[in-house]
Amino acid sequence: MLVSIPHGGAAGNVLRTGLVDSLLSAHPEAEVVILSPLVKDPGFVLEFTRDRVRFEDLPPHRPAGLEGRLMALIQASYIDSGVTESVKIRRQEAVAKKTIRWIRAKRLLAGAIAPSIVRKPTRYDVIDRRIAHPWADRLFDRYQPKLLVTSNPGLIFSEIPLLRTAVRRRVRSMAVDPSWDNFTNKLIPVRRVNRLVVWNDLMKQQAIELHGYEPADIRVAGTPQWDLYFRPGTLISRAEFCAAIGADPGRKLVTLTTTPRELYPHHDHVLRVLVDALQRGAWRQPAQILVRLHPRDELDAYAAFQGLPHVIIEKPFRGTVRAGDGLAVDVTADNQRHLANTMRHSDVVVNVASTLAIEAAIFDTSVVNIAFDGETPAAWVRSARRYYRFTHYTNITRHGAVRVAETPAQLVDAIGRYLDDPSLDGEGRRRVVDEQCQFLDGGAADRVASFVAAELSDVLGRTLTTPCVESPASRR
Repeated sequence: MLVSIPHGGAAGNVLRTGLVDSLLSAHPEAEVVILSPLVKDPGFVLEFTRDRVRFEDLPPHRPAGLEGRLMALIQASYIDSGVTESVKIRRQEAVAKKTIRWIRAKRLLAGAIAPSIVRKPTRYDVIDRRIAHPWADRLFDRYQPKLLVTSNPGLIFSEIPLLRTAVRRRVRSMAVDPSWDNFTNKLIPVRRVNRLVVWNDLMKQQAIELHGYEPADIRVAGTPQWDLYFRPGTLISRAEFCAAIGADPGRKLVTLTTTPRELYPHHDHVLRVLVDALQRGAWRQPAQILVRLHPRDELDAYAAFQGLPHVIIEKPFRGTVRAGDGLAVDVTADNQRHLANTMRHSDVVVNVASTLAIEAAIFDTSVVNIAFDGETPAAWVRSARRYYRFTHYTNITRHGAVRVAETPAQLVDAIGRYLDDPSLDGEGRRRVVDEQCQFLDGGAADRVASFVAAELSDVLGRTLTTPCVESPASRR
């Protein structure tokens, strides 16, 4: 079995949930080949070295030539379809930035010369028939895999040659999807795989309605990387946490979590707003600010804030080799535990339309979302305001789980309200957790492993003694 881990985020979401050990236990004769750029990191290899585990590099990939031209037709056909509000916004972004040209013309051309490209079930049929990848062919020749497991249904470029070769070789494929916005928010459509593992029923319905999946091909598991949020032993005391990050346990903790700068380049402005509020005593509660950097953000960008009283800046990830998509950090189990404690012991979390809104809600921690830009407001198509119309994020705002600040003054005010009354919007947060996490038992990784082991058994024509089940009784 081939298991693709294209970057450190996937290592945290897939490998560090115990998938490999569970598969080796369920199939004593199986061999697992981990495909990842992280195999060049000795610490990563040492962590996952087992009998019957092999390691192979996963090279970067960028569609070019005929593949690039066919991908452009697929992309244009998809984003011109306006299938979701997010895709409509993405189209406006592409036009404004001139990153994708002749969108309507490309869609019409695809419909004329290759009609399958504009239909959900067959979008990738032509390109899969026409394009081969010699290195992937050699890999499949060497290992003769029975099953390919990826961390994504075709939205990470480095995994595309594996998925395409699996189609050409008629090897069964399975994607353990790690993100809640993959079906509604991307510039290219997801690929069809034989089995898709998703977080919740909402994502399942999106895969069916928007991408032509059959219900029987989808498994609902919960979110494996959040299992430890529901398990005993993850959380430490507030005093211990504050000591670990250098915070004052007697002050309220306002945590600003950043995003990649290409998505929102104004976190320095937001931080100035927060520091000003702190220094002039805008909040009735004594407070402090923790800035938690995104893996794709850089510490140097916040040098001006280093050393300010009651301001802490951290990027709590292990550095590793650079992956094909540019990510050079590894998300370890310690990182996830630290994030769990950050969400638990923060009094308010501030961010731009982030998945962390769900993670904060798991711990009933208040969230304020940023919907303004820098000193000068940006045009709507480039503004943070557009993120709150994205299809996936409306599933947060429609529950009343967060406060959305459209101005710096609203941001300061919303933080103050939450500091004074942490119970505000608690019911909305609970609704979000129920819908997005679905299973709250800390057993998502076990379900994923069960689904993958059962899939391998099915490929081999065997019956697995541990059944692959989705039990509503296990949700609580």
